[in-house]
Amino acid sequence: MIRQWLFLVGIALATSASGREIILEMPNHLAARAEYLAGAADKPAVLILHGFLQTHDFHTVHSMAEGLSDAGYTVLAPTLTLGIPYREQSMACEAIHGHSLQDDEAEIGSWLTWLEAKRHGPIILVGHSTGSMELLAYLSHHRDPRIVKLIGASIIEATLNGGEPARTRLATDLERRIKAHDGTPVTHQFSYCGRYTSTPAGLLSYLRWSPERILEAARALRVPVTFIMGGSDDRLPSGWTERLMQTGKKVRIIGGAGHFLDGEHEFELQDALTEEARL
Repeated sequence: MIRQWLFLVGIALATSASGREIILEMPNHLAARAEYLAGAADKPAVLILHGFLQTHDFHTVHSMAEGLSDAGYTVLAPTLTLGIPYREQSMACEAIHGHSLQDDEAEIGSWLTWLEAKRHGPIILVGHSTGSMELLAYLSHHRDPRIVKLIGASIIEATLNGGEPARTRLATDLERRIKAHDGTPVTHQFSYCGRYTSTPAGLLSYLRWSPERILEAARALRVPVTFIMGGSDDRLPSGWTERLMQTGKKVRIIGGAGHFLDGEHEFELQDALTEEARL
């Protein structure tokens, strides 16, 4: 009880000191940080999630948060701990990663509970890159009545060289290690990392969200979904945007934009976000 009270005091101090930073204890008992921007009471709140190994300070996420805040929306942009308390920097690929997608989903749920307590009303989820996939995974596993819409910008799975055959081989090896209770970290190419070091269970949790599973989950999702994609995103597999269109969900394409939807396309991204956030 004393520990919990002290932690709540820490939250209040962090909030009052900057007016923007929130610190919250996660289910794994690690301190996590987020940016909070209060908005108009008649607009939904928005939770924005960063991409793979990044933080809420990543430029695309920061830009989205500022744009939606300027439009009057309440915005919460958390940084997943990834097993590190009060994480402030992106994680190196070569670090030993003990976190899993299940850990990330638990943290998303904690932030949603905090946001609902802070400001009652509907919540829109906005993700960038694999952050969009993680929010989709959360909604696939949790029938959360607080959520009224998902906006996935540049949604992509954590890619693996060699496509589905390589994914199947690696998944089989990881499952064998887990079954044998072998938690020795493995190193493999994953996402943009040439050498990603992770526990077998952690790596497998992300690996299981293949392109096919993303498409299947998007089709099955009951809340409205909009995907915002860059027309010149060279990080996407061939035909990916067209496959997203086949899910029946809304897809908006920003012509000429890359994966980070930045530079001259930043204002188009902001226009798309504010239009899609209107209920």
